Amino acid sequence: MMNKKLTLLTLLTLAFAISGCDGSSGSDGTGSVSSLIGSSSGEITSGTTSHSPIWDKNSVYYEAEDIRLFGSGTPAGVANYQSSTDTVVIWNVDASLDNYGGVQTPVLDLDFSKAVIFEMEVVSSYSQYIVKLAVDGEIEYYYVLSDEGTPGLISINVVDAMLSTKYRERNTQPDPGYVSGWKYKNQVKNCTFHILAKGPDGERQTAELVLDHIAIYNNQPAVTGVTISSSAISGGTLEKLKGSPAVTLSAEIAPETITDQSIIWSSSDPSVAGVDSDGVVSFLSVGTATISAKSRVDQSKQALLPVNVTSGFEDVSLLKTELNQLTYGGSSLDSEAFLDLFKTTWGGSIAQEVTFPTMAAVSHHVAVDGLFMVENYFDATVTAHVNEAQARLDGSVSKIAATLTGGSGSEVYRRIDGALYRESYAGSLGVAYAANSGGWARLGSYVEEAIVVRSNGNVYKYRLAIQATSLLADNQPADFMDPDSWTVPDRTKQTENAVIHALSPASIRIESGQLVMKQNKYPEAKYCFGGIVSSVYDAGGAPVQMLLNVTALNQMNEYVKTMWEIKVIYYQANGTTVVSSNPLKVASGNVIGQHTVTFTPSYDHFRLYLVVNGSDIGAQFSNAEMRLDRLKIYTLDGVSL
Repeated sequence: MMNKKLTLLTLLTLAFAISGCDGSSGSDGTGSVSSLIGSSSGEITSGTTSHSPIWDKNSVYYEAEDIRLFGSGTPAGVANYQSSTDTVVIWNVDASLDNYGGVQTPVLDLDFSKAVIFEMEVVSSYSQYIVKLAVDGEIEYYYVLSDEGTPGLISINVVDAMLSTKYRERNTQPDPGYVSGWKYKNQVKNCTFHILAKGPDGERQTAELVLDHIAIYNNQPAVTGVTISSSAISGGTLEKLKGSPAVTLSAEIAPETITDQSIIWSSSDPSVAGVDSDGVVSFLSVGTATISAKSRVDQSKQALLPVNVTSGFEDVSLLKTELNQLTYGGSSLDSEAFLDLFKTTWGGSIAQEVTFPTMAAVSHHVAVDGLFMVENYFDATVTAHVNEAQARLDGSVSKIAATLTGGSGSEVYRRIDGALYRESYAGSLGVAYAANSGGWARLGSYVEEAIVVRSNGNVYKYRLAIQATSLLADNQPADFMDPDSWTVPDRTKQTENAVIHALSPASIRIESGQLVMKQNKYPEAKYCFGGIVSSVYDAGGAPVQMLLNVTALNQMNEYVKTMWEIKVIYYQANGTTVVSSNPLKVASGNVIGQHTVTFTPSYDHFRLYLVVNGSDIGAQFSNAEMRLDRLKIYTLDGVSL
């Protein structure tokens, strides 16, 4: 690697020009990286000042002071040097409806017969950042990093990153240069890197990216793989009892000619298996995790090691014996010991199916990865809810009669909010959701873990979450057409509401009992998206859950598909003073079906901007359209799932 401090060299004239990141010097997204004239030394000039790291066809290291003199990227960007921290701040200063901008390196003649390593140390990022590779004569810009937000030292093999599944799936052309392999393999091409700050998806964004340095290396072989080793690994897995002595892993990077053999260690679940910077693994709680060993030189190359932290009760007979040793009757004395048993993996089928009755005040039973979630929106002001609760009253508590499939004769060991209970199954389990102690009230959220021992000796388990909710809105197709509930942005009405009516609109209609939304962007917006805006909701500081049922999405081709998006505009406590006019995206997707979106609002009061989006990398789908039949919005009380 090069030393960070480089000797200032004689000022040379930078004899080339390069078009903006949208593919042209204009804003229509067409054109190519062109006018690359003469040699590309990598020197930076600005007026009579020169700080001159030179591209020597092997490597170049740009300090923060150097980056401030990079040319502007597109749509628009500036880089300001901060001497107090020795960092550079890249700002997107575009005033149109695009939401990213930044700077570009000088032209570098890259030899693609060798590895091209891009390195960037990110101090902080306001939202996200994008790095693109621009190649002389190419319309397409190749994504090296896109929509990232991770701080720290980023170092990757450029070509391998472009060939990754992440960018293959975002192609907008049959083969834009990397579907069938890098088209410039073994060639030398004039290129620049574009480093862009990206704001939250929305309109008229500003964004900030703070960097320590950028470096490009073209002087070493490509990393081909990483291997983890330890005498403690058996059958490709590291398995240890909870609390066992730590194990030190080692890792090797191939080929051996890679001079920097540094490894970045991480764990998918540090609460189960932690790992430090030296590869020392600690076994903290029962469960599974994956240890990752990434090459410091090329972080797209890694080895993965499954870790299984056991309880010692994997044998079912031992587990049943231990269950009977614990204290129940509402005690929390052995709560942690029970949780270890619950997390234990047994052989065979261990998932217990649980079913729930149809009720007015309880709905949306969802089973995902062994978790059953019941949403409790009991409302004492709703007569049907109270009548239902009265019929289910057991003492002062109303209960859902949950049924266990094949549960007859079972013993059920339950951990409800940390307290342990044991009961013999008699046709159903009582799951409390409402109470009447001088007045009706919805019970709070809680999580239950349960182990079921059936009469035949087989052992099963389930996890149940009761999520207390309050209904904010139940939007059906007709409600979206109601101007008191939803607004279609209209540029001619900005005097009425400058925030809402500055947004890109969608056209809406009802067809076959469903809402049809078609994007209807403003002319100056490059991207094809548009939406409608809700009335102001008050979440009262609670997390919010939305249930969006998308019934249809069209697409331009197999590469460019229409997306649905949900964005948020925040307001002060009065519900009228906007906090920021930039809608912040909380969810998106391009798959039909019911989608559950949960987020915690930064402010109590907010509007939703429901968007249909035909934009993708490069291509734009002006006929983007989606259909939906419901958007339910709740506040969530208590437990976080």
